[in-house]
Amino acid sequence: MDERKRSRLPRIGIFGTGWTARMLIPIFTENGFLVTAICGRKQESAERLGNDLNITFRTSSFQEFLLKSEVDLVCIVSPPHTHAEMAVKALSAGKHVLCSFPMALTKSEAEKMVTSARYYPSLLALCPNPLRHLPAIVKMKSMLDEGFCGKLMVCEVVVRRGPLVHPKGYTWMCDGTMGGGLLSTVGSFVIDTLMYLTSERIQEVSGQVRTLVTQQPGKVEGFRSINSDDFASFTLSCESGLHATVILNSHVPHQYTQEMMVIGNQGRLTVRGSDLYAQASGETEERLILRGDDVASGQEDLPDGGMAMPSLLVRGTEQAIADLSRAFDASSVRMQADRGLIASCATFEDGLYVNAAVDAIHDSSNSGRCQHVTIDKEGQRNPFWTSNGGDSDRTSPKPNRSTVS
Repeated sequence: MDERKRSRLPRIGIFGTGWTARMLIPIFTENGFLVTAICGRKQESAERLGNDLNITFRTSSFQEFLLKSEVDLVCIVSPPHTHAEMAVKALSAGKHVLCSFPMALTKSEAEKMVTSARYYPSLLALCPNPLRHLPAIVKMKSMLDEGFCGKLMVCEVVVRRGPLVHPKGYTWMCDGTMGGGLLSTVGSFVIDTLMYLTSERIQEVSGQVRTLVTQQPGKVEGFRSINSDDFASFTLSCESGLHATVILNSHVPHQYTQEMMVIGNQGRLTVRGSDLYAQASGETEERLILRGDDVASGQEDLPDGGMAMPSLLVRGTEQAIADLSRAFDASSVRMQADRGLIASCATFEDGLYVNAAVDAIHDSSNSGRCQHVTIDKEGQRNPFWTSNGGDSDRTSPKPNRSTVS
């Protein structure tokens, strides 16, 4: 690695010790970043990851983590209920922040993150969505902007995957109050990608969010039960008249299948897996536009009971980090990024909008009625925040949801 380039790149601190952190660290390193610190909920998990990937500073104290001068950018890949507190404190400490989707537990927390990001405009506050950086999605976005499909009318998305329960048993993914569930962890990516592709904003949602399996013998049983959703079906209605239907199903073991279709009055575009297909109105068959690196059918066999990250998401993550490296290297100001080179990356504002949509879908499922997507100015307290987490004036643990307006 060119030492001049390395000196221009921020040093990375990873908050989280799960499989996402284990996947990300080598990608950061391959793109010239130096990962200097790991922070985990438990010291032993931070030690284990640090030993495996040769990172010397490991801690379970995020105050100590944030005070480390060798960390310029914090990458948050911990469970969603920890995101808001960590992001706000990292920005306050003068660190750039990358936060995984879902950005926060509720939209009220996301609003606090956006407020903090606006208070420190020189710092990056991004929520990299791997799908935005997937070559097939990049090309699809370009063709839509060029008018290939004409006036957009309908979007359809189907994602099928294995159960959210880890092979070793109960984790935060089983607990909806910690941000687990299919709508939160998979639907967030889908909603953001649809809004990015179509340049639309959601006006109204309706949906059903269900937990069909509450226990799994040998993994989750006895006094413990699963309360996070494992199936979701919802419709998004936009101001222009565009409608999108999404089905998320986690009852297909060991596999990951994703198809995203955008239909207009002049044609349609489909991303199946990481391949892009097109069919103009006058054509009788779809044609391949771009072949991705994974299986052509869009269906992928996954190890670990289907818990491993699908290759299309890994590929998108690799591209997002490569873009970030180029943005810092191209900037005339050291430790600052050329934001034009990462304009396609989701921001905290995008993350807030996704959180608002997810909250509204939950409300629709609970009430049986359509819900408008709204952004509130005030929110309620996350019970997982510490007493000095900047939210001590609110005590209710109930998530703040959208209401019909």
